[in-house]
Amino acid sequence: MGGTINIGKIAGIQISLHWSWIFIFALMTWSFASSDGILESYTDWSTERRIAAAVIIAGIFFASILAHELSHSLVAKAKGIPVTGITLFVFGGVSNLGRDAQSASEEFQVAIVGPLTSIVIGGLFAVVWLALRPSAPNEANVAAYLAFINTVIGLFNLLPGYPLDGGRVLRAIVWARSHSVLRATRIAARTGEAVAYLMMAGGALQFLFLDNAIGGVWMFMIGLFLRNASSGSYEQLIVQQTIGSLTATDLAKSDFARVDPEMTIARLVNDFMLMGRGRAYPVMAGDELLGLVTLTDVQHLERPAWETTSVYRAMTPREKLRTVSAQEPVLNVLQMMADGDINQVPVVDGRLLIGLISRTDIVRFINDRRALLIES
Repeated sequence: MGGTINIGKIAGIQISLHWSWIFIFALMTWSFASSDGILESYTDWSTERRIAAAVIIAGIFFASILAHELSHSLVAKAKGIPVTGITLFVFGGVSNLGRDAQSASEEFQVAIVGPLTSIVIGGLFAVVWLALRPSAPNEANVAAYLAFINTVIGLFNLLPGYPLDGGRVLRAIVWARSHSVLRATRIAARTGEAVAYLMMAGGALQFLFLDNAIGGVWMFMIGLFLRNASSGSYEQLIVQQTIGSLTATDLAKSDFARVDPEMTIARLVNDFMLMGRGRAYPVMAGDELLGLVTLTDVQHLERPAWETTSVYRAMTPREKLRTVSAQEPVLNVLQMMADGDINQVPVVDGRLLIGLISRTDIVRFINDRRALLIES
């Protein structure tokens, strides 16, 4: 998650704040300090004192969110799962785990501990509320709010909406029964999308008919976030399942059409591109890769120049190309293509060209394997 600030470590786990967290922290502080907030009974306090108290309460609330995520991370570490950090952002927090759970039991234990932690924290604040009611009713009200909100967070996360904790619990249960992580993820993701649409509908109803514009918009946004996360998580698993173990040579094409550096652009267009032999061609000197000439390179030239311009002059030189070795994981190649907005990458051994791997070929392979996986 980009745009983060590191604020320290707990138990060796890096804690970071996403820039969006500042927005929600400020919103909650304002809500607490407003005239109808949880500090409304403190009528004799100055504005500055109310804001300071609201900041402290918001800090306690986010400490509870952090405790929720820490519980996930600590259990994950105990199970041998690497934890790269925890990030607090606008919708709460996320534990950045180095790998997915390798068993249904591992998934269940890592997932369930977060909601249970929030519910336990809610119970502790409820005890504080009971203790303070006789002597300090105003402070008891604050404790009651923190008890309520932590319990709500715990119960909300138990909703069977993947990738919420409850969705991961559902996935673990289906995984244990079906022995198929793909089927379990598909069921959990579809359930998560259904929960998300219900939340979006509930938010719209609040906004339109219940005179709760802020709450309605907030619920709709959470539902939208959950829907995107649910479908995205399933698609990510599909990609991992289909190409996770493949290297660049597994999908690289070695029967590519190569062109000589002296060939003119006109001949390249007429004899290669218009004949449907591809959009990208390696420019070769023997087995050595000099560069890559593509349809985009041709489009940068005026048509009158096609007859006199060689592909060597029009090509992108090897030194400016993104290349990969034969053993590069296909997942890394696909990420490189997405980051650089490129459609094909040469697979090389030094200056020797082994093959070409294209984004179209990777996507076609994923879709073909995806159909087979879903059918099975």
